[in-house]
Amino acid sequence: MAKISAWIAVLAALAIVLALATRSQSLEFGSIGPALCAVLLVFGAFRTLTAKSGGLRLLCGAWGLATGLAWYAPSYNFPDFVPGILAVGAPVLTSAIGLALVVLHKERK
Repeated sequence: MAKISAWIAVLAALAIVLALATRSQSLEFGSIGPALCAVLLVFGAFRTLTAKSGGLRLLCGAWGLATGLAWYAPSYNFPDFVPGILAVGAPVLTSAIGLALVVLHKERK
């Protein structure tokens, strides 16, 4: 389960980076949180996929941060044709699923 969550984390980080790149060319204060979240997701995914120490804890923390940021993110940046519940619900649900996959993972020693 952790490997699935790690690959979802890589895809989520890529989506965050693409969203930041298309939004503006300058690094503003509001984009520091998502950028940090993307870095933590990639780093946690790398450590989890290579079975390094602390990878699951880091990935769990990164998913927790991503869930909080997705919940806090305003939905008014989406186009008018995207329903509000989908604009807010899809990122939160994806982050919560990634977090649940890491938390429910059982390590074998």
